[in-house]
Amino acid sequence: MNELPEVPGLETARVLVVDDNRVNRHLLQALLERGGVTRIEMAEDGNDALARLGTFRPDLILLDLMMPNLDGFEMCRRLRAIPLWKDLPVLVQSSLNRAEDRAKAFAAGATDYVTKPINAVELLARVRIHLQNRALLHDLQCFRDRTESELSLARKMQERLMPSPERLAEAEAAAGVDIAAHFAPSSELGGDFWDLRHDAGERGPSRTMLYMVDFSGHGVGAALNTFRLHAICQQMDVSGLTPAEFLATVNRRLCALLPNGQFATMLAGVVEPAENRFVYASAGSTRPMVWAPGDSAPLLGDSAGLPLGLLASAEYEERSLPLPPGGRLFLYSDGAIEIPVGNDVLDEPGLAALVAERMGETDGGRLLDGLLERLRAIGPIDDDLTALLLTRKG
Repeated sequence: MNELPEVPGLETARVLVVDDNRVNRHLLQALLERGGVTRIEMAEDGNDALARLGTFRPDLILLDLMMPNLDGFEMCRRLRAIPLWKDLPVLVQSSLNRAEDRAKAFAAGATDYVTKPINAVELLARVRIHLQNRALLHDLQCFRDRTESELSLARKMQERLMPSPERLAEAEAAAGVDIAAHFAPSSELGGDFWDLRHDAGERGPSRTMLYMVDFSGHGVGAALNTFRLHAICQQMDVSGLTPAEFLATVNRRLCALLPNGQFATMLAGVVEPAENRFVYASAGSTRPMVWAPGDSAPLLGDSAGLPLGLLASAEYEERSLPLPPGGRLFLYSDGAIEIPVGNDVLDEPGLAALVAERMGETDGGRLLDGLLERLRAIGPIDDDLTALLLTRKG
């Protein structure tokens, strides 16, 4: 079995008494029963005790140190080497009362130590405390396991907010682009996501709306907001909307849902092949970067704009960057520019310099992977990190 048994109340707790002296074993049994412990098993030495672990599955061990065959010190060391029993309370009871003996017992893995002759009141008090602590630790572990399971499920749901490989391939083919993407939350859940919506062109030219979102905060609260915003975007008809109109509409709807003090940055844009440009609007996002084949450094766009969720009447400015065939567009969340560098942070010009070092890489996926590896080498990334590299097909 791989799981610890559920820790019951004192009257049904399992206590394993390990002592080579039969009289001592029965004395301890009588004391425990008087204190309300009725499920007791006895072992004659360390080997006998270890053999009984799997069937009896104790909640606490009362352990004598000086025994033949396998003494208490070595038994404790072997017990702690078994992952299943690494947290099992071991209450040593021994006639050895020197400081070095106590230190040796604790070094072997003992939880507590009482000296012989046994004081019945003290022994029962310590037994009760350790059983109660074990019950609390069991409850905490159950809560942690349940929380981790629920967070894992929520993270998988959040990952499904991003385009599936099939939908991404369809959009890439329709827009004439290749997209390499990376998403990693700072903890179990994050406040970033990206997506795209393809407009088949029933009311205008065929185009694909690309957007990236970064919510304030981390964890469950930020993740819930990503689900809210994703639902808003999926319900919208983007046909004919400019990026600025798209942001303004999203902002109005989001303002009615977000609690005070919460907001999101967002960039939305479309590739216009006929004009060889990327047209976009920004709600306080990071600065987009573009470059064409042969360029020596990326061009940084302007990203000024009021974040979403702060003012329902906010309007957004439309901007554009050149994006010819073979050109590349790099979008990223602020986790990429807030990496500590000495007494400062990397910032956008610093990130642009790292991008410039890798602009000769022809494969978009390798370029993005190499850039992310370089960022991790600089320092810890303490924020959610989303990054997109879009390449126009030649």
